Amino acid sequence: MTSRLTAIIAVVITLSAAVPACGGDNIIISGRIMSIGSNPVSGAEVYLYVSDNTRKPADFISPKTATDGIYRMVVPKTRYKAVARIKKGERYGPLMPGDRHSGEPVTVIPDEENAITLDFTVADMQELAQKRTKDRLELTEIRGKISAGGKVIASAYAFARTGKIAATIPEHISSWTDAEGNFSLKLPKGEYFLGAAVEFPPPDMAMELKEVTVKDGDLPVAINLQLPAK
Repeated sequence: MTSRLTAIIAVVITLSAAVPACGGDNIIISGRIMSIGSNPVSGAEVYLYVSDNTRKPADFISPKTATDGIYRMVVPKTRYKAVARIKKGERYGPLMPGDRHSGEPVTVIPDEENAITLDFTVADMQELAQKRTKDRLELTEIRGKISAGGKVIASAYAFARTGKIAATIPEHISSWTDAEGNFSLKLPKGEYFLGAAVEFPPPDMAMELKEVTVKDGDLPVAINLQLPAK
């Protein structure tokens, strides 16, 4: 009887160590993950990063959401960068066609209540491109083909950023290219650097960006883009 009781106590202690309690050193982060249409999303996860480098493996990942879209995490109390994603393949690595994401990482700063509510909206590349197009009236269309090594590339995308340094997610992205490598990107007036990639966010590698100026009333502009050499 004594040995059995000892074994039970050992199991309880092990489980208690594996599941953090929400004490002074921990914080509860919870909320709901939704689509652009404000519908709950199942199969989504929240990724938490202790550093600002969200390209590396996450420090903590929530369980996948159920049909109600609700997630809950109990993690050490510190500052995080947070994003929500739905990935079909590996948990880590760049987003590919069919994956959905919440965009630019959100900074999480613990408060005195030890609990934070943080909701996310996730979308795929095509949904984001369509939403941004609807949100703007005066737009100029940039269209063309994306290729690499003389061959057109399907399931790539074009992007436009206002700065040449890849410090953040590009401000403007096209939907994925079709089987012929065609893309369409609609931009408001301004100065941009155009590039192409197959991973999202674009990799931090040196790539040739095309500088373009968009003015009011411009007709559609044809520009072909090359994927960076690996």
